[in-house]
Amino acid sequence: MALYVASWGTAAGKTAVCAAIGRWLQKNGKKTGYLKPVAIADGDVDRDADFLKQALGLTEPSEVISPLRLEDEAFLRQELAGAALGVKVKQWHDDIVRGKDLVIVEGFGDLTKGGHVADASYQLSEALNARVILVVAYATDLSWEAMASAAQRFGPALLGVVASRVPSNRIESVRAEADSRLAGKGVRVLGVVPDDRRLFGVSVAEIADQLGADALCCKDRLTELVENVMIGAMTPDSGEDYFKRKPRKAAVVRGDRPDLQLAALSTSTKCLVLTGGVAPIAQVLGWAEDKEAPILVTKQDTLSAVAEVEKAFVQARFRHPQKLDALEALLRGNLDFQSIGQGLGLTG
Repeated sequence: MALYVASWGTAAGKTAVCAAIGRWLQKNGKKTGYLKPVAIADGDVDRDADFLKQALGLTEPSEVISPLRLEDEAFLRQELAGAALGVKVKQWHDDIVRGKDLVIVEGFGDLTKGGHVADASYQLSEALNARVILVVAYATDLSWEAMASAAQRFGPALLGVVASRVPSNRIESVRAEADSRLAGKGVRVLGVVPDDRRLFGVSVAEIADQLGADALCCKDRLTELVENVMIGAMTPDSGEDYFKRKPRKAAVVRGDRPDLQLAALSTSTKCLVLTGGVAPIAQVLGWAEDKEAPILVTKQDTLSAVAEVEKAFVQARFRHPQKLDALEALLRGNLDFQSIGQGLGLTG
């Protein structure tokens, strides 16, 4: 049996939903596998698939879990132009499903794009005879009608939709809107999931990679999650009060402003980014070590460095143990696991 998880919109949270459902099924005694048949991979590694392998404790080799890794969407279009992809995916699924109750298949692409990518998503789910969940990235301009039409194309295989990244203060209104817009079209709402900064944070290591910077200290803290970014204020008298505004942050400060660096370190700071290629003075370095906050030094100016850190947030993916724990806590009361299990025929 297969559960196909598709998405409407980019960064909708397919991987997060796959992980949450997989862990829930495992905790309920179901042997669960995972397959990401097609991936636009970073080199030879699909990091999302490798993370799911760890999160679900899977024993299959990475190349079995994520068998087709393409460099970019041009190669994807070539692959989809052939007629054999459905046959390949069915074989990959059959290889993994042996000895398991279910395989969660993470779909590729974004159904809002339509065309051959969307067509292939429908064809693959049909080839697998899979039940389907559509994860929807909520936005104020979300077209419920277009999304419902796309969901209906899965026919009776559709279990329902999950709306993700919903502002916390709009949960109830979005849930009511989703129910009213979709119920009449036969599309069930399986969950409305609040936005949570923890799920879209980045590690200090990812920020360092984006900046091309090395950590001067506390290298054992590079896996820490950063949820916010702040640029150093220009008024030293209120530096500490300013940096208290956001917790668990990366503070980007000019390298020649040790006063602001110390102010940032006196608050909830996960890492300090010093710009202009200026190394920290001994006092700042010592305090950073005491606070276990890595210092990253870049030759870029402050505004350019902030832009690069923000790029890291945009590119953030769901592949961090702390995110998995946060996700499970978040979904416990916001995703209808029982209906999903019943729809899959795995619970009473």
